[in-house]
Amino acid sequence: MSARARLWLDLALFGALFLAYNPAWTGVAVHEWLCVVAIVPLLFHIIVNWDQTLAILRRFGEKLRATPKVNLVVDIALFIVAVTAMLSGLLISQSVARVVGVVIMPDSLWVSTHSWSADATILLLLVHFALHWRWIVNCARRLVRRDRSCENDPVVAIRMATRRLEKQAPAPLQYATVPARNDDRYRP
Repeated sequence: MSARARLWLDLALFGALFLAYNPAWTGVAVHEWLCVVAIVPLLFHIIVNWDQTLAILRRFGEKLRATPKVNLVVDIALFIVAVTAMLSGLLISQSVARVVGVVIMPDSLWVSTHSWSADATILLLLVHFALHWRWIVNCARRLVRRDRSCENDPVVAIRMATRRLEKQAPAPLQYATVPARNDDRYRP
């Protein structure tokens, strides 16, 4: 997945979770359904960044800068409180439960659990956002400038390397290469 696509996914996810934070902003029904719909991009975000998380976990005991360790701890805490907020939200749900055919009488324990876990989720989400601020700014700059210097994006690096190899292909293999289009951003 390209850095730009990840940036849009992450910004949309952040916006949805921030908008869903206070049910008074959207109404309870929109709040509940927005949180249910946000589960899919949230899982996608976790899957896309899973390799990086595992690499940091493997090197956690080694000499590693403090930032990745803090990021890992924040990510784990964010995952725990977000799951707690989602599960407790389902246990006090009104709109979503009605669609499933269940009538729920919210218990004060689950309401308070949902409230503090939602607060903790937003707080840790802001910390997570701050820890990744440099990546967000760099990616946003590239998005605005439509710059070709995307060395940190593995998809772009692979495409650029493929274009270079296609130009260096011997004559018998020239038929197997696809000529680059004029509008191809990944041409070297």
